[in-house]
Amino acid sequence: MRVSDQAAGLSLLDDGRLAEVDGDEGRQLFVFAPQGPDTYLIRTAERGTGDLTDTCWEVRSAGSEPLRVVSAPCAADEPRQRFTVVRDGQRDGKPTYAISNNAAYLQNSSTRGLILEELGDAPLTTRFRLVDNGPAPQ
Repeated sequence: MRVSDQAAGLSLLDDGRLAEVDGDEGRQLFVFAPQGPDTYLIRTAERGTGDLTDTCWEVRSAGSEPLRVVSAPCAADEPRQRFTVVRDGQRDGKPTYAISNNAAYLQNSSTRGLILEELGDAPLTTRFRLVDNGPAPQ
């Protein structure tokens, strides 16, 4: 969930894009499968059972549009599916995290929703809180 004044969570929607939602639409349960130091394959899991699916986050470009996170079949050797997740502060006494892929950070755009962008000289403005739902099935 993005650290903000809203209580929205992240979801891979039926159209395949990652978005913030207030309801229960899409897939909202994610499992971080380690791929190296601070690097993860982010898989979806079924609500209720927690069973892993073969769907992962992947970075995609669409011409002149910003980079986005979409659903894709999991492929551990695909660089666009390797996300770096690092602790980057705290809010209300809880740790916050920055999520990136190849130097492009997951950010919230007021006009485009969740996008990935290289920061350059700009500060990181979007951080996330991770909610631990316990161990995932193997």
